[in-house]
Amino acid sequence: MHLLFIRYTPCVSALRKANDMSLPIPPGTYPIDAMHSQLGFTVKHLGISTIRGSFHTYSGSLTVGADLASTSVTIDADMASVSTGSSMRDEHLHGDTFFDTANHPKLTFSTTSVAANGDGYALNGDLSIRGITKPVTLNVTFNGEATFPMDQSTHYGFEATGAINRTDFGVSYGVPMVSDNVKLFLDVQFVSPKAS
Repeated sequence: MHLLFIRYTPCVSALRKANDMSLPIPPGTYPIDAMHSQLGFTVKHLGISTIRGSFHTYSGSLTVGADLASTSVTIDADMASVSTGSSMRDEHLHGDTFFDTANHPKLTFSTTSVAANGDGYALNGDLSIRGITKPVTLNVTFNGEATFPMDQSTHYGFEATGAINRTDFGVSYGVPMVSDNVKLFLDVQFVSPKAS
């Protein structure tokens, strides 16, 4: 029992240290710079090629707290703004066999927790599509900060990846011709709020 206690103590310490970590960004709320960001997904067609899509209209914010437990992200996307490079396919995605945008116009994501994960972060949250909400984890990398020369604002860059099964959200049309598994990616810049 004494040996087990010695081995367990560093794990508890490491967990406490991870929970106490914070993002290397001053506390505050930072809106997404949609002009310099991308929210997208990929699926496999016939198992031999990749179809890419993205949303043109979305908003969101990063709220940075004193530690990761008080840090959160929210994202809202207009489902009708989806673009895959084919207007015929995009119209099909709007219909009731896929996104049913007439009845479910929004995709939403909100974090439930943020944790340190290796050199990055694990962003756990609730994703809602077609009125169905499921948990999802995004693996996040912080790419650093830079000053935007046009207005001298400070931008903070992140990349995030994850995956879902679309059938979990009631989108089963075309499986397996079009893969059930959907890979998610976000290349996002958050902007320092303007000084009042």
